[in-house]
Amino acid sequence: MLGWELPPYFAGGVGIVCYELTKIFSTMNNLEVEYVMAYGPHSEWRSDNLHITSAAHKNDFNSSVSVSKVPTLLHSYSTEQTYKAVSEILKRRQQDKNADDKSVKQIYGENLMEEVYLYAQRIADKYYEQDFDVIHAHDWTTVPAALLLKELTGKPVIFHIHITELDKTGGLGGHDKIFEIEKEAFEKADVLVPVSNFVKRRLIEDYHVDPQKIRVIHNGGVSDMPSKLKNFDAKLNEHPVILFAGRITLQKGPEYFIQAAKKVIEYEPEARFIVAGSGDMLPQIIEQCAELGISKNVLFHGKYTREEANMLFSMADVFVMPSVSEPFGIVPLEAISKGTPTIVSKQSGISEVLENTFRVDFWDTEEMAHKMLSIIRYEPLKNHMGVLGHYEFRNFSWDKPAQKFKQLYEEVAPQNE
Repeated sequence: MLGWELPPYFAGGVGIVCYELTKIFSTMNNLEVEYVMAYGPHSEWRSDNLHITSAAHKNDFNSSVSVSKVPTLLHSYSTEQTYKAVSEILKRRQQDKNADDKSVKQIYGENLMEEVYLYAQRIADKYYEQDFDVIHAHDWTTVPAALLLKELTGKPVIFHIHITELDKTGGLGGHDKIFEIEKEAFEKADVLVPVSNFVKRRLIEDYHVDPQKIRVIHNGGVSDMPSKLKNFDAKLNEHPVILFAGRITLQKGPEYFIQAAKKVIEYEPEARFIVAGSGDMLPQIIEQCAELGISKNVLFHGKYTREEANMLFSMADVFVMPSVSEPFGIVPLEAISKGTPTIVSKQSGISEVLENTFRVDFWDTEEMAHKMLSIIRYEPLKNHMGVLGHYEFRNFSWDKPAQKFKQLYEEVAPQNE
């Protein structure tokens, strides 16, 4: 399995899925997993995404799961901008240490695409002679490695699709090279496993993938988020708190959240809005708040850890996910684990399986605002959604997805003669 940080330090969907699946796999009979974790300089990535397995999580896995590390600056949600920023920091550090014989340029690729293919070569060098049956790849950055291993070993590739390049841009194009890598993966992988029917439709309609290659497996829950129902009789906040948590990018629809916030504040001037996360649109969203005259009502938290996520979802009265294009969306599950009512966009995979939530088109900020106001103004509605959502969360499990993957492994693995 070619995955990411274990356990997930960054509160992002791909890392959570990798962790949850591997954790369940470690309890299953007749299944051994070699989990290959992309690993870069620890000090640079601790605040973002790469994190070595900690002592606190050692008991999450038994001997049937082994974790190995392969050096890279890649991480889930890698972009050219984030890759360049970190590589430049490391170069300066190497220069400060006068380590001319071991420069970052010699270790890592000069740019994102070069590093993707160098990482593939490191994977191939380390694993092509090892004994395994199936290659399970997460995210586009691991695909060249998976396909190279397949070419060298003949072993089948299962591509677990959490997001596509078109989802990141709301269907408006994207990075040409990434799009090419995805197209090659969709063609050459043996089985494609999107996390929702929403992604399946994208694969068929926009990438022209053969439907016979596709097996939808929805995500499960979030086991490392303590599940605790709020005491709704207690006043948790002085003012109503409405939360957005995720990357501040076009895909996540933060501008629609702010537009809806403006409408809510017209009726509830004391309402407070928290924007947790970072991304390329952050300066634009801060400026948008200033232009709308609501800056005093909006708190920008920045990047958040798993521990901070626990705090944020506990204190919020409402969580909103206004994504333009969300392949699944695991974050609403974190909200309902606390009994926090949720509003999700209809353009999301989670809307296919989550029942006790309000659904709204991401662009319909009028309706989004109405639903926010309904929850914060009507205590019975808030309590009802909170309790039902909390109990629904308890039925979300990774057992079924893990079992489906195991059956898929058995189906595609070469049969011993």
